Amino acid sequence: MLSICVIGVLSALYAALFLIFSLGLIRAKKGEKNPEKLWTVSVIVPLRNEEEHAKRTLEALNAQDYTGTWEVICVNDRSTDNTAKILEEFAATHPKFSVVHVPMDAPFLESPKKRALETGFHAAKYEILMTMDADCIPPKGWIRSMAGRFRGNIAIVQGPKKNSGSPGIVHAFQKLETLGYTSIEAAGFSLGTPMVASAAALAYKKDLFFQVGGFGDLVHLSSGDDDMLVHKMIREPNVGFCYNLDKDAVVETAPVDTFKGLLNQRARWSSNGTSYTNHFYTLFLTLIYTFYVWLFVSPWLAFLFDFPWTWFVIPFAIKVAVDTLFLTISAIRLGEKKLLCALPMTELLQIPIITVAVPLGIFKLFKWK
Repeated sequence: MLSICVIGVLSALYAALFLIFSLGLIRAKKGEKNPEKLWTVSVIVPLRNEEEHAKRTLEALNAQDYTGTWEVICVNDRSTDNTAKILEEFAATHPKFSVVHVPMDAPFLESPKKRALETGFHAAKYEILMTMDADCIPPKGWIRSMAGRFRGNIAIVQGPKKNSGSPGIVHAFQKLETLGYTSIEAAGFSLGTPMVASAAALAYKKDLFFQVGGFGDLVHLSSGDDDMLVHKMIREPNVGFCYNLDKDAVVETAPVDTFKGLLNQRARWSSNGTSYTNHFYTLFLTLIYTFYVWLFVSPWLAFLFDFPWTWFVIPFAIKVAVDTLFLTISAIRLGEKKLLCALPMTELLQIPIITVAVPLGIFKLFKWK
């Protein structure tokens, strides 16, 4: 009886969470089209061994249509391929672009990306810091759209992203899952409680970043250059934030090509799950993860030890139902309805991937580039 009660509570918690997310996503606004002012903007792009993507990313940034003052600072983070050469050659003929280098003998850090970002932030000249990953392609209106959301006390703007790639199973899974993560971001910001964030399309005021001590106490963590930083910044008085659902703000990011790479990426993302300063949030994540573990383990218990199949079927049916509702709203709001074709496959694959990735992340069993 106790087991049934625990399973029921976990199922109800999961359902309630995604119903709340669905409400938040419905309430999310696209924002005003007319900017309050033309902010000055510094875009910071950390790159490590990105010779495959660097030129394409630089050209997409160079095509931006923002009429205010802006710059792009490329941070070469100890690359051992041709990344540095590509950056220097591009910057030599494009005056808005500059390159800074992290020394090759820089000391080991759990999260070298934070050091690369902060190196760029110290070199930045302007009011708004925008971050983007090296494998991302922003639309030409990205800077304009993101900068235009800073009005009143808004000091943090999160933008959406989507995956590129083929219709194959690995890429299709990531496309739909990225839609889900993006929608969770939007829902949290809309409800006034940002839970997750993404440095692939994030902007905040430069003064705010240094006011909270930069990455400071987050440097020792494997990730956290996005959500943990946002959590830290919103604790400051009178700091407003918003989500930018404008189609001109959607950054396209390259997916990983194998399940091994996907598992490594998810492990890296989950590596700080026990390090959040908000203990209620950590407990909440733990309960949700426990729900996934149960969905992973229960079919084996039913198959091998004659446990009731209903102990798996009913919680799984609840998950599928609320996921379908949430992702349908997500697909409509973000114009990605075709991605829903991958929903059945994603529902099955997500359970083992998350179940395995979390302990790999906690025990640091993943690799940085």
